[in-house]
Amino acid sequence: MGLVNLTITPRSTKGKNHNRRTRAAGRIPAVVYGKDRESAMVEIEGHPFEVALGHLAGRTALFSLSEGEASEDDSIALLREIQRNPVTDEILHVDLMEIPRGVPVTVPISIQIEGECQIVKSGEASLATSMDQIEISCLPREMPEYLTIDISELELNDKVFVKDVTTPVGEIVSDPEGLVLNIRPQVMELVEEEEDEEGAAEGEEGAESSEEGEEKSED
Repeated sequence: MGLVNLTITPRSTKGKNHNRRTRAAGRIPAVVYGKDRESAMVEIEGHPFEVALGHLAGRTALFSLSEGEASEDDSIALLREIQRNPVTDEILHVDLMEIPRGVPVTVPISIQIEGECQIVKSGEASLATSMDQIEISCLPREMPEYLTIDISELELNDKVFVKDVTTPVGEIVSDPEGLVLNIRPQVMELVEEEEDEEGAAEGEEGAESSEEGEEKSED
């Protein structure tokens, strides 16, 4: 599951001075808003939040919000915006948008490659990836951490398109004809050989020019 638990604490005071004191205490001012609820001012613990962002590593940031012990009844929110200090990169404020229960969300899911392609392992070919995420539509609590592609049976020039990928929940909404990855011929050795041949040809031309120069000087 891609949800990250996040503890929030309601706050009733706002303003630059209060927010500055909040950040000095290691907390981050935030707001939670949504279609069917009033905006609520809250605070979140700074260090756990930054650790969570690091673990997400580019994945969609969906949080299960709780004011105490986490439970299945906690609301779910999507990270909409992070305001940072342009000089220090310190997080100044966070916006969270609550998602109504039972409503699917469209989110990009990371691709995880599994298996070992023998022709790539032997050095005869290389794996070229064209995308590292695919969008799916699913309920937030069912969101998978990643989509898996097994490359162990792929051969030279094989291609994997979005339509070839499966999701354990929801449905894929990315363009089905989008290229995800392909196995292409290894070209590095050919390039090196061409460079060696060019170098040898240049050497021969240089030697010929030197010989011609010597002949002219003798004349």
